[in-house]
Amino acid sequence: MDKATTSSLPTIQTDLQGEAIKEKLASMSKKGKLPGFDGSSTNGLASVAAHGTPFDSMLIIDHRDGALSFELKLLQQMPTVFIILLIITIWPGLPLTDGFLSSFQWYERFEANTGVKTWYWYMPLTIFPAPFAIIGSLKKSKHSAQQSALETIEKIQSQLSPK
Repeated sequence: MDKATTSSLPTIQTDLQGEAIKEKLASMSKKGKLPGFDGSSTNGLASVAAHGTPFDSMLIIDHRDGALSFELKLLQQMPTVFIILLIITIWPGLPLTDGFLSSFQWYERFEANTGVKTWYWYMPLTIFPAPFAIIGSLKKSKHSAQQSALETIEKIQSQLSPK
C-alpha cells in the first residue's frame, strides 16, 4: 500500500499490554467480529482480514508506546493469478476469433481485399486494455480494503479503548 493510504488509518490509545490485546482480539474473533484474525502474525502484534473487491488485504496491527497502529498490505496471490490469467487468455482468443470470422464469406473477402489479418486488430484490442484493467482492479481493491480496515478499527477501538 502506498504511504498516503496507510497513514490515513487512525491509531488507538490503550492501557493494555500486548498479550491482553491479543486475548481481546482473539475473543472478538471467536465471536465472529474479526474475520481472518491471526494472533501469531510475524508482521506485527496480530493481523486480520481487510476485505477488498476484487482483491483482499491484510490489516496488520502493531503495538508500541501504548498505541495500536495499523497498516494495510495487499495479499499478492490473487492479483498475481489475475494478471497471469489475463495474459494467457489473450492468445487462445486469437485463433478462436479468426476461425469464427473466417467462416463468413464477407470476412474472407475483407481480408483478401484489404490485407488486414485478424491479429492486426485483435492483439491491440486485447493487449492495450489489460494494464488499465489491472490498475483499476488494484485501485478498487485498495479503496474497498481501506473502508473494511476503518470498520474493523472501529470495532477494535470499542473493545480496547478505556471506557
